[in-house]
Amino acid sequence: MVKRERWTEDDLDALASEEPDTFDRKSGQLVRNDADFRNSLAKALSAFANSGGGSLVLGVADDGTIDGVGDPLVGRTSARDWIEQVAPHLVDYPLSDFRVHTVVKRDDGTSRIPPGKAVIVIDVGDSALAPHQSSRDQVYYHRQGGRSVPARHFYLELLRQRLTNPTLVFRLASLAPVFFEEHDDGLFLVLEQKFDIENTGRVSANNWRLHICEVATQEGRGKDFYYSKFPVKHRPRASGIPLDRAILPGCFANEVRTVGFQLRPATPTQAALRSEILSLLGGTTLSYRLATETSPGELTPVTLAAVLDPDALVTVAYDQCPLFFREGRRPL
Repeated sequence: MVKRERWTEDDLDALASEEPDTFDRKSGQLVRNDADFRNSLAKALSAFANSGGGSLVLGVADDGTIDGVGDPLVGRTSARDWIEQVAPHLVDYPLSDFRVHTVVKRDDGTSRIPPGKAVIVIDVGDSALAPHQSSRDQVYYHRQGGRSVPARHFYLELLRQRLTNPTLVFRLASLAPVFFEEHDDGLFLVLEQKFDIENTGRVSANNWRLHICEVATQEGRGKDFYYSKFPVKHRPRASGIPLDRAILPGCFANEVRTVGFQLRPATPTQAALRSEILSLLGGTTLSYRLATETSPGELTPVTLAAVLDPDALVTVAYDQCPLFFREGRRPL
């Protein structure tokens, strides 16, 4: 998260209506109660510092209404100066990588910031000292789904390890059929899962492995999933395997994992096959661990439904196994 040199009303108007993990709005009404304000501020600062940074906007309600905070806020101290003095000590370790702005008002008579009020933005960097806990309730927070929520133990361990150990995260990017083959009165599908792997830490990941640990399918369909030995001859695609598997900090790598599914459509038709693909593949969750030299990795569920394209799979199946769909074939 890059901290800005300044914030203007135009910058406020450009913010999305939905709050992502990179910014949060707080109404100026919150400032009226000093204890509530400090509690809320501590929670937000902890969450942003533990989540790669972000911006906290004070004086703007969730619906975008600008109500502002008093300026000066306490005695003769401006809102910006008071927050700059208080903010570092609302988390432990004390916060150092942050910047406080007073939003620059429009000077053409169209400013929405009430007279005598200010809108304050606190830009928080990705702290090298993370994790930071709120000094108000001794809870560690992070940003998730646009909210500041208590951080789980494993998340905190990853933060602590960033300076001495690699931190790898992964996501399923796409699915691609390797081939279909008639088998067991149905079609056997060999499928490639392509994963994007990122090193979000500050240390190179030299040795790592993505491996499957658990499989959850529809009731009674576990026997139709394969991830090692396939009941048909596996014809893998030709691909170069990199000799250097290291992932430098801030860099990405791709990893492919091959799995198999025994598809059992009710009839030898494209419509029935599409329904079977949606049912079996769409209802399957695979749980992976991404292990490194220093961590076994967190068990992470991966659903196929998000990147599943049943129509594309049916088209490939029809091209590769046309006899399966021939007219007059006996029902399965």
